This record gives sequence, C-alpha cells and structure tokens, in this order.
Amino acid sequence: MARLAITGASGFVGRPMAAEAVRRHTEVRGIARSDEGGRRIADVGGRPAVVPRMEPGPLAEVFAGVDAVVHLAMIGRERGGETYEAVNVLGTRAVVEAARRARVPRVVLFSGLGVAHYGMTRRCTNSYFRSKLAAELELFRSDREAVVFRPSYVVGPGDGLVTGLLREMAEGRVARVGDGGYRLQPIAVADAAAAALAAALAPPPGRDAPPRVIDLVGPEAVSFQSFIDRTASAARAAGHPAEFRVEEVSVEDADRAAAAGGFRGLGPDELDCLLCDEVSDPGPLRHLLGRPLASLDEALARAVRGAPGPGPTR
Repeated sequence: MARLAITGASGFVGRPMAAEAVRRHTEVRGIARSDEGGRRIADVGGRPAVVPRMEPGPLAEVFAGVDAVVHLAMIGRERGGETYEAVNVLGTRAVVEAARRARVPRVVLFSGLGVAHYGMTRRCTNSYFRSKLAAELELFRSDREAVVFRPSYVVGPGDGLVTGLLREMAEGRVARVGDGGYRLQPIAVADAAAAALAAALAPPPGRDAPPRVIDLVGPEAVSFQSFIDRTASAARAAGHPAEFRVEEVSVEDADRAAAAGGFRGLGPDELDCLLCDEVSDPGPLRHLLGRPLASLDEALARAVRGAPGPGPTR
C-alpha cells in the first residue's frame, strides 16, 4: 500500500485529496494544527497527526515511511500574527528538512500562478508571490525530488471567490474592479486534488530528474466579467438569488481600500492575484491526469451547489 503525508490536509484542497487517496487504498497521514482539523481528516478516512508548529522534528516523525509529502499548508494573506516568511518560507524549509530526515524521496508543493513573472509585472511583484518563489527555492535547493504546482483560482464548494460573489449577488450588488477584462483560469478543486495525488504517487522518474513545474489551470481562460456572468448562471440554476447590478470600482480606489483593511474582503496581495491576468496552457495538466479537465461551468455548478443558500425552489 502506498503511503502519503499531506500538510494542510483538513483544508480546501487537502481534504478532497485525502478522501480520493483513501478511495484509492492509499494510507494518508494528514497533518493539521488543531484537534478540529484532525477530526476533519479522520472523517474522510485519513490518519490525523496534530502538529501545532511546522518544525522538522515532529514532522519527520509523521513522515517516516511515506512515499511522498504534499505540502499545502500555506497562507494567502498575512493576518493574526501569521507572516508569509514564517508560514510559506520557513514552513516549507521545515517540511523539506523533515522529508530529508525521514528519507522521503518526493515533495509536492503548491505555489502560485504568477511566480514566474515576479519582477516582470506589477501585480506579480509583491510579498505573497515572493514568499511562494522562496518556498519553491527551498525545495529546488534540496536533494528531494521536487514537483511544484502553480495554481490559478481553485473552484469548488466553499471556495472564497464563488462564495463572495454569491453573497454579493444575494445583496443585489457586485463590485467589479475596473472593466473586468483581466483574465483568470479557474480549475475545479477535484482536478487540483487529483493532480497533486497523481504527482505524489507517480513512478520514480529516474536518477537526477530535474524538478517539475506544472501550472495548475483549468481548460478555459475567462475575463473576470465573464466569470461573474457564468457564476450568476450557475446560481440561478441552483435557486440562489442572482438579480444584481455591477458596480464598477476604479483600480485606484480598490487598491486604497485593500491597503486600508480590505476590498470585498481582499487584502492587497489578494487583490493583486485577482488583477494579475495570469493564464497558461492546461496541456501538461491534462497529460498528467490522462483525461480532460472539468469545464468551468461544471466547476461552478459544484461550487454553487456546495455553497450556503436557499437551494432550488420546489
């Protein structure tokens, strides 16, 4: 039986990944920071390990005997005393060192779509993307086999982007930054989880294999305005209120609001991710999975069905 360790296993991507791995008869050791997170891992059949702090010693004990580690435990916004340096960079360093001590051959890491353009475009040049780049380097500098995924927005039940739009639609007003022409390339959470699992459990590539970097993107790049429209269509089909007006907010006003405490709940780096206009080729991901990716409309339908709301009327 294959054995897999997942940091952040109780989270948005980690939990469905753990559930799918268990369905494939893989032993899952899910690392969480709290007992509640551990219970969420146990609910899908994983073996929870509560590790409050990402330190090499405790992690190495959990990693002992596994075939691969998938590292998902990172943050997209600094809050509550958590910093990118402490969580994204030093946390990754601890995971890589723990994998070395436990002789785990492979580490799979989730980074961010946009890292490759750090220093090239304004919206990809911030402390968040810098921390993701630094996390990648921690893995690349190690002697572990490295697989890095750079995700666009991951869409599914409970994701922040769709949930926020549904809330605004129910209130009758959706705030849109600028003309909404900037693009994103959302991927279904089930595909994101399946890709990480496929990379973690793939046969060894042979000696001296270079690191692999795969952009984790869906089959379709769309403008943000189109994303709003298609989310609204999915919402109406599921019985959610979706009669609203779009209120355009200038980029400058959105930046000021984000810096002052939040725009639509987004901090400055999260707003950068929305506006960065990063898209990529889904071909390598399709090749990894050996099948087509879920369409955007399928992903949105699942996300809306899993969101709180009235559901279909009868």
